[in-house]
Amino acid sequence: MVNGEWWRKLRNSLIAVRPGEIVACLLMIAVFTAALAALSQVMSLEYVTIVYLIPVMVAATRWGVVPAVITALAAVAVCAFFFYPPIHDLRVEKIEHIADLALFVLVAVVTGRLATTAREAEMRTEAETLREAMIGAVSHELRTPLSSIIGSVSVLAASPEIAGNARLSPLVKGLHEEAERLNEHIQNLLDATRIKTEGIRPNVEWVEPGDIVNAALERKAELLAKHRLAVRVVPDLPLVRTDPALIEKALGQLLENAAKYSPAGSVIEVIAERRDVPLRIVVRDQGAGFAPDEREMIWERFYRSPRHRDRIAGSGLGLWIARALTRACGGETEAYSAGAGRGATFSLLLPVHPNPERYQFEDSDE
Repeated sequence: MVNGEWWRKLRNSLIAVRPGEIVACLLMIAVFTAALAALSQVMSLEYVTIVYLIPVMVAATRWGVVPAVITALAAVAVCAFFFYPPIHDLRVEKIEHIADLALFVLVAVVTGRLATTAREAEMRTEAETLREAMIGAVSHELRTPLSSIIGSVSVLAASPEIAGNARLSPLVKGLHEEAERLNEHIQNLLDATRIKTEGIRPNVEWVEPGDIVNAALERKAELLAKHRLAVRVVPDLPLVRTDPALIEKALGQLLENAAKYSPAGSVIEVIAERRDVPLRIVVRDQGAGFAPDEREMIWERFYRSPRHRDRIAGSGLGLWIARALTRACGGETEAYSAGAGRGATFSLLLPVHPNPERYQFEDSDE
């Protein structure tokens, strides 16, 4: 498997090489060779290979690993032919010159690989920046007309003519639901762009865990209407010092995920409890679940399980946003599933201060 992957990458690199790049590499070697030959007329040049690391690095950073390797091989041939005795012969007599060439090849490969890695990282960063800009621009452009559509559909749904029409009322209701779903996707894209580009600045305050749960359930009430809710907030939970808006949004993402991946009529449990130090807000469903090897991948941005890509609409951003928002507030997230098709449990772990009265007193002094 590893060898096959290596060969695939090498083949793709060879295919991507352009003749002009090879010519440019050889021209650089020729220029450096002419300069060294001229310099050798006025001074003795015992070892010249280190100079040829410059064109190797240039080739690696500009064109990749294959042009860098070709440049290094050309440099070895030029050194052996023009500078190491016997001159004008590819054979090398002195053992120190052979060692110098061997060391040059090793250093050239390592240097070229490092330069290529840096180049690829820069290209990925540029591509990521461009993608974020495109997502942000497109999302903003879609937001305005979509808001008009949602407003117009809401007016239509409320009109007596539509509400009393057995044929048109379901159509308008379906249109409204799909528009709201699209609006949620766009909001997720905007949130993801904001998190990546601007970061998150929590506005912390003391809040009741039950208030966060109730606010998230109210916001997602329409989405959860087709499921049976089992809500349990343990009495006498301590206050949490966090950003309630961010944690509410994170919990909303977990609720939306549970509603999306569990069948209508199934039970979705929402529990707020304290175990040891962390306070947990748990969302447990009876839905699709996930395989053990997906436990960390489900938190990645844009990840969607191959089992659901073609059946369930989504952007793969919800859980990533939930984790980012929770971590920004000093918390953590957990996920557990007994396996595919056996439901899933997602938890927000929020830190509890050992002496909240002292913090509250300091806040009042400020």
